[in-house]
Amino acid sequence: MLNVRAVFSEALRQRAMNIFNRPRVSPVRGQLTKQFFGKGSARSYATYRRFNNQVTSSNPLQDPFLKKVIGITLGLGTVIYVTNLDAAPVTGRKRFIITSERFEQWIGKQSYNQLMAEFRYTGKILPDNHPQAIRAKRIFQRILQASPVDESSLNWSLHVINDPTAPPNAFVLPGGKVFVFSTILPICENDDGLATVLSHEFAHQLARHTGENLSSAPIYGAISLTLYALTGADVFSRLIIDAVFKMPASREMETEADYIGLMLMAKACFDPREAPKLWNRMANWEKSTIISRMPELLSTHPASERRIENMKEWLPKAMSERENSHCSQFSDFMFSNGGFW
Repeated sequence: MLNVRAVFSEALRQRAMNIFNRPRVSPVRGQLTKQFFGKGSARSYATYRRFNNQVTSSNPLQDPFLKKVIGITLGLGTVIYVTNLDAAPVTGRKRFIITSERFEQWIGKQSYNQLMAEFRYTGKILPDNHPQAIRAKRIFQRILQASPVDESSLNWSLHVINDPTAPPNAFVLPGGKVFVFSTILPICENDDGLATVLSHEFAHQLARHTGENLSSAPIYGAISLTLYALTGADVFSRLIIDAVFKMPASREMETEADYIGLMLMAKACFDPREAPKLWNRMANWEKSTIISRMPELLSTHPASERRIENMKEWLPKAMSERENSHCSQFSDFMFSNGGFW
């Protein structure tokens, strides 16, 4: 499949280059700005003279082959997109997913095996009987039980990676493989803070965000190919795909995972009021790094300040979710029995 696509892409690329057949744009920034962002209502396409001195436009939309390819691509893409829309759990957001869960799990398994081999080789995995590993698994088990969708069929595993040099982080692989770096534990401070992190990662799996990313790849490829056919600029096409499609979609999924995670931790009887506090501590850590100086537009994640605002906005609903889960009775039971663990 990938080889056929590569051949087709190269053939179309060569045809597009033949159509444009014009001098390269000067790398001088002033000329480039004038070409693409100067005054005028429309971009002027290059022209060239044939032997009979007739001026011919190099507008690719006048080429019947490219027009047919673009039309077929857009038509098929629209049909496939509409027929594979799916509602995300909890939020109900419509998203395009064409991959199977089995394929996603296979992808996750390959990544998991590679990571485990690396972490085992460096001796960074905390043993299952380590207090921090026991604590993380205990918290995660409560979140798993609060899920609106039965995810117990997955072969879940959680590993704490002891690496003082790693930035504070946690992630989940498709198929239920969770990794938590020890450097994020001090920022979490307490069980509710760690529940915020773990419920966020669980939400990524619950909402099948990996499947959504994989499903979007062919769409991005088709759009990129179309942009290349229209402009002849490969780098420009990639920048448009990243800035207009990939990064906003990634930030949307991260925000969705924040929301789902907040509701899940509340339902699991953790205190959702600790979530904005966690992100405030994360924002303070980011101030000492280059992350704080990176515009949100260029990031795959929302800014911590925005996440704090979102959490505060969602708190009333999260507190209501917690109250409906009879968490006061749960706390009384825990106190009278000395806890479960």
